Amino acid sequence: MKTEQKPSVPKRIACMIIISLLFFGSHLILPVQAAGNESSSASKFITVNSKDMHIVLYGNLDQNGITFADPSKETLVMLPALAVPSPNIYFKPLAEALSSAYNVVVIEPFGYGLSDMTESARTVENINSELYDALETLGIDTCTLLVHSISGVYGLNFLYSYPEKVDAFIAIDNTVYDEALSEALAMEQDYMLQVAEKFDELRNTFGSIEEFEAAIAADPSQYGAELPDVAGYTYTESDQEEYYEAYTDSSNQTIQNEILNMDENLESIKGVKFPSVLPVLTLISSENVQAMPAWKTAHQDQLDFNAGNHELHIIEGNHYIWYTNINGVVQFILEWENKY
Repeated sequence: MKTEQKPSVPKRIACMIIISLLFFGSHLILPVQAAGNESSSASKFITVNSKDMHIVLYGNLDQNGITFADPSKETLVMLPALAVPSPNIYFKPLAEALSSAYNVVVIEPFGYGLSDMTESARTVENINSELYDALETLGIDTCTLLVHSISGVYGLNFLYSYPEKVDAFIAIDNTVYDEALSEALAMEQDYMLQVAEKFDELRNTFGSIEEFEAAIAADPSQYGAELPDVAGYTYTESDQEEYYEAYTDSSNQTIQNEILNMDENLESIKGVKFPSVLPVLTLISSENVQAMPAWKTAHQDQLDFNAGNHELHIIEGNHYIWYTNINGVVQFILEWENKY
């Protein structure tokens, strides 16, 4: 198993990487013009279970810059990989690229990005209940759900718990259940928990969280806090500031609880397939397929190719396939979206 590393803690405390190694109650709305893109973005916090959850909208916003100008346009809801410090920053290049075709919503679950932490157990049921409440608060009746890595587990469960909310599904190198993958998954779970605990220890050596954030901002490479490297994309200074803030609070107790629940959550999709009536696009990493053939077959087993609306494509690159091949990912999504 190959994992990126850094001097003090892993370079991305980020992700669930299998082989390449995942109106009501809203406030603080910050409209931002997206560089090089006609669409805009709006950062907001909504209240879910009495806590703040960070949401970012990408697309054509209304004149006040606080919600989408055309609510009838299909909404694309993005869910992150396990333990990524900032889902918004990770998804931003892809969200902007798709914002002409969709109203894009990036969700930062509790414990991620700028969202609050929670003591609620990180079970599939609790995570999906919070997602449902977030969609209700945002007034999203139906959506296309885009998942990456571990959120593929939650997303597949969400389809069966709240079928009325999802009218299409995009899975980008989503985590799957397969006996042939179990050893690699168990090793990854142990590793991620160890590095999250070490990150906590490192954070606690500083006098305050502000002091830790200042140290990260002063020397990001020392702490593995460089911004994601996305081919042809340049992040802004405000992106950098947001990332450092999120990184400072990453691998927290909420995330550690989610890591501990990973094996049980994964068991919940054993033998579960996508509904035949639901349009599904699955894009998987060539590096993961080459490293472990079961990665491809396990994804095939989730789909019903006889349905005519399930597709699977292998894209060159690692687990974060839009980093090196964003044009390819966007092209597959837009071509598929036009079909269904």
